[in-house]
Amino acid sequence: MLENKLIHYIAENYLEDDADDFDLDTPLLEFNIIDSSALFDLVAMLSKETSVQIPVNEITPSNFSTVRHITKLVSKIIKQQEAIVA
Repeated sequence: MLENKLIHYIAENYLEDDADDFDLDTPLLEFNIIDSSALFDLVAMLSKETSVQIPVNEITPSNFSTVRHITKLVSKIIKQQEAIVA
């Protein structure tokens, strides 16, 4: 599941595996877990894991504020792509 992959990835790369209190709704930017360069690293990771290209205009603090928001964004983009293909 993407949520679990994201939590593991963020914990491993930005929390030194200290994910005790880290969950879907932990504020990533507000708690300085990720910064702007990490944001683009996450975009690359998502692209690799999901084959989804996230448009630049969707790379916003609100869309990347929590793991829950990130997964909602990816789901939205997948649905938009499926609608275009259909």
